[in-house]
Amino acid sequence: MSFSRSFHRLFWPLVFLTVFVGPAVYWDDMLQEMGFDAITETIRVMRYGFAISAWLSVAWVINRIIDTFIWDRIVAPRLGGKVPRLLKDVLSAIIFLTAITGIVGVVFKLPVTGLWATSGVVGLVVGLALQSMIADVFSGIAINLDRPFAIGDWIRLHQRGVSNLIGCVEEINWRSTRLKTADNVRVVIPNSLLSTIVLANLSKPDEKSRFDMIFTLDFTVPTERALRIMNAAVKAANGPLMEPAAKARVTGTSDWGVQYKVQYWLLPREVSPNKGRHAVASSVLQHLHQAGITLAYPKRDVYQADMPARQLDLNADRESLVKRIDIFQAFEEEELAQVAGAMVEHTIKSGRSVVAEGDDGNSMYLLVEGLLYVFVKPDEDGDSDEDLHVGQIVPGQFFGEMSLLTGEPRSATVTAATGCVVFEITKETIMELIHKRADIAAEISRMVARRRIATSQAKQTLGRDEKIEHEQNVAEQLLRKMKNFFGLRS
Repeated sequence: MSFSRSFHRLFWPLVFLTVFVGPAVYWDDMLQEMGFDAITETIRVMRYGFAISAWLSVAWVINRIIDTFIWDRIVAPRLGGKVPRLLKDVLSAIIFLTAITGIVGVVFKLPVTGLWATSGVVGLVVGLALQSMIADVFSGIAINLDRPFAIGDWIRLHQRGVSNLIGCVEEINWRSTRLKTADNVRVVIPNSLLSTIVLANLSKPDEKSRFDMIFTLDFTVPTERALRIMNAAVKAANGPLMEPAAKARVTGTSDWGVQYKVQYWLLPREVSPNKGRHAVASSVLQHLHQAGITLAYPKRDVYQADMPARQLDLNADRESLVKRIDIFQAFEEEELAQVAGAMVEHTIKSGRSVVAEGDDGNSMYLLVEGLLYVFVKPDEDGDSDEDLHVGQIVPGQFFGEMSLLTGEPRSATVTAATGCVVFEITKETIMELIHKRADIAAEISRMVARRRIATSQAKQTLGRDEKIEHEQNVAEQLLRKMKNFFGLRS
C-alpha cells in the first residue's frame, strides 16, 4: 500500500482527533480566558460531547493505524492474501468497547466495576439465549486463524449419514460459511457445524486434485484387456488433466467380479468434480460398449438353456463390428460376412505408429479397443518441427478409407496412445467384392462423399440443393479414382 493511500485513510480520523482532543483537555483554561459561565447546562453538554468525541476519535485513529500498518503491511503478506474480515471486526469491536468504558469511567465518572459486573450478568443471560450463535462466531474466528480454506477454494464436506457435499467457498462471515455448488446452488453452513466435521480442501496444497471411480467387470474379461480399454477411456475423456496422467488399475475383487479403479486429476476451478466424474464415467461406458463388455452384476440367473453371450468375442462377432462402419451400410449380409472373415487383427503397443503420414497404403483400419492419436506434419513456415496433435480415434471409429478405396498416401500419422487392438481391411478383400457386384463401388463412393461433406465446412455454408449437387460431384470424382485403382472399366 502506497504512502499517499495510507495517509488518505488516516486523514479524517486525525482531523477529528485534533478537533476534539484539544478542547477536551484544555476546557477549563478556555472557559476562564473566554469568561463564560462554566455552570450553564449548555456548556456542560458541549463538554461531554467533546470528551465523548475525543475518546471515539482516539479509538478510530488506533483502529485505522492497526488496519493500515499491521493488517495490510505485516499480517497480509505473511498470510499470502487478504486478512479475514472477521478478525478485523473482532479487534475493532474490542478497541471501541475499551473506548466506551473510558467514556463511562472518565467522562461521566461512573464506577466501571459495577458496569462490568452488570454487563457480565447481562452477558450471561444473553449468552445462554444465543449460545448457538456465539458458538458460530467463535468457530468462525478459529476458522479464520487456522485457515483450512480460503475464498475461492473448492472443498468437500464429509458428513455422517449424508452424501458428500462439494462446493466453492464464496464467503466466510461472523456466523456462517457460504458455498456455491456445481449446480449453481448456494449452501449456507453454520461455522459451529463446519468446525466439527471432516473436510477436504481440493485446492490445497495444489490446485490439482485426484479423484477415482470404481468399475466392476466380470471375471471372464481378461485383466490386460480391461486395463487397456479403461486407460484409453479415461485418457479420451474431456475434462481430466493430461498431466499427471490418468490411469486404471486393479483394486480388488468382489462377488460380482474384478474391481478396477480409474484415477484422474482435475482443476476444480475449471472443471467441477461432478462434471469430471460425468465425463470419465461416460467415456468408460462408451469404450466398454464399443468393446462389447458390460459391467458386472449379481450372478443369480438360472438358465435352462445355453448361456447367452455376455461379452463380445473379437473373433466370433467380427460381423457386428463391420456393420458399425457406415461406408459398408450398402453391403449385403454375405458381403459383410466376407469382409469380417478377411479382416486381420493387429495388437499395437503404446507409442507405436499404425500408419505414417505420406506412406503408401491400400487398406483401412477399425479400432476395437484402446485410444489412437492423430498427428500431422507442421507447415513449412511453422515455428516447430514437431508433429501437431490434431485429434484422436476412439473404439468404433475407423481411418484410412481413402487409401483403401483410391490408393492415396496416408494423410496423417496415427499413433497408439495406449495398447490397441485394430482390424485391417485390405484392398484385395474389397476388390473381390467389387468385381462380383460392380454397383458396390458407386454405393461406397456415395457413402464416403456424404460422410466427408458432413464433417466439412461445406455442410454449414451450402444450401440443401447445393449440398446434394456437391455430394454428387464428390461421389463421381471418388468413383473415377476407385475404378482406376481397382482396374474397373468405365
